[in-house]
Amino acid sequence: MWKSLYIYVEKKSKSRYSQFFLSLIAFIESIFFPIPPDVVLIPIIHFNKNKFLSSVINCTLFSILGGSLGYILGLFLFDSIKDIFDLSKQELFFDFYNQYGLIAIFLGGFTPIPYKIIAITSGYAKFNFIFFILLSFLSRGLRFLIIGYVVYKFGDYGIKFIEKNKTIIFLIIPLLIILVIYLLVSHG
Repeated sequence: MWKSLYIYVEKKSKSRYSQFFLSLIAFIESIFFPIPPDVVLIPIIHFNKNKFLSSVINCTLFSILGGSLGYILGLFLFDSIKDIFDLSKQELFFDFYNQYGLIAIFLGGFTPIPYKIIAITSGYAKFNFIFFILLSFLSRGLRFLIIGYVVYKFGDYGIKFIEKNKTIIFLIIPLLIILVIYLLVSHG
């Protein structure tokens, strides 16, 4: 079964529709789809190395377009359900998100925290849309660039490295980036 799945993914990754498929998965994953676009990005780059940069850019752009739609859904969701909840508790949430939203968006775009939750929450909290987009470009772009480059440069070994070191790549690196930025800002 795995062999036939591998052959199917390899074939689709080399097809002329691979970028369309990647765009679709990246877009819908940012709104509701449970499977991350990495699952499509990795084989496309692995089986067709000359699509490395275009695939990373494509994946990033469509992920952010989907995230923008998620943001808009969250924005309108608030207006439709705000009367159901205790608004005093929501004010605490909004204050928290306004204070730590930058970190939440960066981590949500980079880590295994579902980006769709961050996108919808950012809209719901009416977080600054421009900051949301900029942080999404930074975090999603960096995530897909790192994954894509490791696969492009190291092939099968790179894929095994990503699988074995997910925690380092998707949690430790972004936390270190946030720590460095915090130290630079607070001591600068």
